[in-house]
Amino acid sequence: MKNKYLTTIAKKLANLQLAISLLFTIGLIIAIGTIIEQDQSLNFYKQNYSDISPMFGFLTWKIIIFLGLDKIYTVWWFLVLLGLFAASLLSCTLTTQLPSIKTFKIWKFYNKPVQLKSLSITDTLDRGLFNSFAYYCNDNNYHFFRQNKKGYAYSGLLGRVAPAVVHISIILLLIGSTFGSLGGYTAQQFVPRGEITHIQNLTKFGNISSLPNDLSFRINDFWITYTKDLKTDQFYSDLSLLTNQGKELKRKTIFVNEPLLYNNIALYQTDWDIVGLKVKLPNNEIFQIPVKKITKGSRKFWFCSLPVDKFLGKTLSVVINDLNGQFFIYDSKGILLQQSRIGDSVYLSDDLNIQFLSFLTNTGLQIKSDPGINTVYLSFLLLMLSIYVSFFTYSQIWLVESTQKIIVGGTSNRAVLFFQQQFRKIFKRVTKVVR
Repeated sequence: MKNKYLTTIAKKLANLQLAISLLFTIGLIIAIGTIIEQDQSLNFYKQNYSDISPMFGFLTWKIIIFLGLDKIYTVWWFLVLLGLFAASLLSCTLTTQLPSIKTFKIWKFYNKPVQLKSLSITDTLDRGLFNSFAYYCNDNNYHFFRQNKKGYAYSGLLGRVAPAVVHISIILLLIGSTFGSLGGYTAQQFVPRGEITHIQNLTKFGNISSLPNDLSFRINDFWITYTKDLKTDQFYSDLSLLTNQGKELKRKTIFVNEPLLYNNIALYQTDWDIVGLKVKLPNNEIFQIPVKKITKGSRKFWFCSLPVDKFLGKTLSVVINDLNGQFFIYDSKGILLQQSRIGDSVYLSDDLNIQFLSFLTNTGLQIKSDPGINTVYLSFLLLMLSIYVSFFTYSQIWLVESTQKIIVGGTSNRAVLFFQQQFRKIFKRVTKVVR
């Protein structure tokens, strides 16, 4: 009784119209998720989806928060839809696809010559050529079976497996992406060179996510390479993953599109920044002067004031364009006084010189964890294999021996012209033996 009840549910879930409806609904919701900004603060939605001017005349921040449209890909009702779609595909696979493969392996003999007339191609052979025809079928990768005066051959059964593999790959994709959304996290951090830090400043955190307790990372070094015209070419961070006891687990120099990977955690190079300038004053005092970033169009500048008021009685400013070591010194009126480089001693007066020791830099990192990524990769691999396998043509040939002739007929699910050519080729080889 229980098995009958489960079978009934499985057949209802395997309904093609239900699967198409679920797929359409999921696609529509994903499209909505591309319109409404995801994972933003409550104030963001209040400002952009106010009650005064609702989007489309009805969509306000209250509706967005109530329905979970701000986290649409992890909200419970969207996950239920994904689960139903996966259950529909699984039911179709178990109740339709896999049983059909078993059916295709069953020997299907025709008993009467008239049954072969409806096939796409038919012909006749002289009696006595039954075994020769079977031999050349086997030579063309057909599996041939004989039962008294009847014969059956098939080729390309692997092509019938493709739909089931497609279903399995989509199910794995749904499982992997859901698990990644619920169990993954994303963090954005600016870390000074030489510092050790843990994962923090989370921008995304799944419902069942957890941070590693025994993991930190150190920025060993950071540098930038430049093109011939002194434009930024690439920026690099030398990273070490550490345990809480300071043991190095892995070390790698990362750059854009070349992350450090460790146990489903990826550290990406995303940005960089100058946060300070280290200088040495005449009295051997070493100062770390904070700088302020100014953005003008696509260009960035860093600005700071030198602490030389007690020496010169006026304020001097330093402007930095990039990390190539060059900087500019201006007076309070904006007049350029000097152009220098890191490591140089700059003489601001006869008895005052300042040595610029180094830039203080931050490297911008994105830390991502996706526990379902390997399952997603596996699903795409299976999907690509299924596309390849689907090109295998499933062909069938039947033979029925009458009192005078052997009636032969065949059909194919695709590449009909190729099958007909192959069919004629086998016939020519069989009849050639007779001659």
